[in-house]
Amino acid sequence: MEKGNSGNTSALYVWNGISMFWGTSFHTDPHLHNTLQLVFDMDKHFLLKDESTPWSPFGAAIIRAEHMHQLDSNGSIQLFIYLDAMSAYAKALASKYLDKSSIATLPGKALRNLSNDYFKSLLLNTDCQRLLKGCHTILDQLIEVTSVKKVDCRVKSALDFINLNSNRTFKVNEVANHVCLSESRLRHLFKSQVGQPIQNFIQWMRVVDSLNMVLSGKQISQSAIDAGFWDGAHMTRSYQGLLGILPSKVKTFKEELKIVACGKGNFHTLRTEIIDDWGDSEKEIIEI
Repeated sequence: MEKGNSGNTSALYVWNGISMFWGTSFHTDPHLHNTLQLVFDMDKHFLLKDESTPWSPFGAAIIRAEHMHQLDSNGSIQLFIYLDAMSAYAKALASKYLDKSSIATLPGKALRNLSNDYFKSLLLNTDCQRLLKGCHTILDQLIEVTSVKKVDCRVKSALDFINLNSNRTFKVNEVANHVCLSESRLRHLFKSQVGQPIQNFIQWMRVVDSLNMVLSGKQISQSAIDAGFWDGAHMTRSYQGLLGILPSKVKTFKEELKIVACGKGNFHTLRTEIIDDWGDSEKEIIEI
């Protein structure tokens, strides 16, 4: 297989703190992500290596965030799931399977309730809700979730307020006043229960909303207004900070990889650094 970073892929589906796609025909250069990565093979096995270990076969693997590695699809098809490294799911997975390692096998017994047909069925699906449910089913098998933390009603009210007012500008203190909390108390509660600072949540929501508008053909300046940014400069700063690209480059990027922003809420970055032949020089950065 020729060396390169481009393979055949599905669309990239992105939700709050999680993204997924399937792909084949990869033989990547050394690279790293700022997310925790899970890889599942559909038919046989794929190959992984890092700076200290040779190419090794895996049926399913977990790769620590910010860890340099290479992947070879080995003529098979893989499902890739990326998790915000600071999310509760990612921390639980890393604690259970990685310990002091940066790449580890996900044991078959952890996924014994899921057949190959289950994974293949995800590849035929394009519905955001069903795909998200499928991802959570896989994650729940791996870390055996037994309880769900109930969201404080005031946090729920804050989330409702944010979503209902997504098309206008507002500050965090306005949300705090709406739910009858001090701004500092709301910031603390929101971060502890949602797993993300409230200002980041709002910013990501606006980026996702405007991204969908721009991809559907709306003018950038109008998208900024309709998504609740203060102005076009605010939207540009947000795109540069969170996506690593200018809004004007989104349509060009769309031609290379279809992006599906699923629903409202936070949209985490998927950041890949490609390094030239295990050297120190940075070859390319891809940020979505």
